Amino acid sequence: MDQESLAQIQQLIASVTDTLRGELADSKRHAGVLAEGLRHELQLVAEGFQMHLDRRHAEDRSFLEEQFRETRALIQLSYGQIQERVERLEQRVRTIEQHLGLTIQ
Repeated sequence: MDQESLAQIQQLIASVTDTLRGELADSKRHAGVLAEGLRHELQLVAEGFQMHLDRRHAEDRSFLEEQFRETRALIQLSYGQIQERVERLEQRVRTIEQHLGLTIQ
């Protein structure tokens, strides 16, 4: 192989190497752009999910607070009814005791 052929081969290899380096640099830049885009989209998904969780938490809290209010109202109503029954029964016992002469003074 003569010097001229060798020089042509070296020039060809250098040219191909430069082309490959350029393509590799372009691929790295493209991959970086894609990665940044994915990071941004992932951030948007995370923010959307957090908003969903916050709204769901608020809805659940509101539901539980309403259930608590309703339960408390029912307990108060039941307590009032029981208190009335006890008072009526106590009055009946006093009336019966008075009628039987069992009143202790």
